[in-house]
Amino acid sequence: MGGTEDNPLIAIQDEVRTHFGWELQADIDSAKSMKLAFDGNQPFGLSKWNSDERNQALGDLQIKLLKATAVVFVGAAVEPQELEEMVGDGVVFIAADGAVGALPTQANLACIVSDFDGAAHLELAAKNGPTIIVHAHGDNMEAWNECVETWSHFSNPPALVLSHQTPHYFEGMHNWGGFTDGDRALCMAHSLGVSFDDVYLVGYTLSRVGQWSGRTQESRKLAKLQWMATVVQMLGLEQQID
Repeated sequence: MGGTEDNPLIAIQDEVRTHFGWELQADIDSAKSMKLAFDGNQPFGLSKWNSDERNQALGDLQIKLLKATAVVFVGAAVEPQELEEMVGDGVVFIAADGAVGALPTQANLACIVSDFDGAAHLELAAKNGPTIIVHAHGDNMEAWNECVETWSHFSNPPALVLSHQTPHYFEGMHNWGGFTDGDRALCMAHSLGVSFDDVYLVGYTLSRVGQWSGRTQESRKLAKLQWMATVVQMLGLEQQID
């Protein structure tokens, strides 16, 4: 997991909270609530979502990413035709929340990274049983509860991995660092051992709010994107941001 003292990708979360005036306790409360909700052998009535199955989902994801010839990270400003041109043997895609709606049907989706802003695009994708990294933070507790409850009734519910953004340890949850869905996806891949020699960022931009962003306040979103850029720079991929 790493602590703030030895992982700058996690430590930056404190800087973000300070910048926006957000309380760490709110993030802790959401993470605690998610942990408790997924305790037991059948969270939300599904054995597919218990700790062992979530660990298996993460292990399967890691294998898929490490075997890929290229990993494409899909941000909210992506144009669908960009992705059409990238589909190919061995190429897998990681979508940031609602950006999954831009993926062509033939794309090999490795996972979705979501803090539940993706609205209809996320829900539609969830019906197909993908792996979703579900993220708890201070102002999305109601959203993740509602979404996960809805997903639990799908005929083919998604496989889940739980994440949070606190410096504390929560059993069965992960904090790989980062802040927005787009840069947290990169932090996750980095932690899982993915080589950044063969990764591609599409739809990552600082100049506008992407069409796949879902519900958001434009000025605040643009400010968040500056923090996203900082994390991407820490990972050495800043040249791939528009």
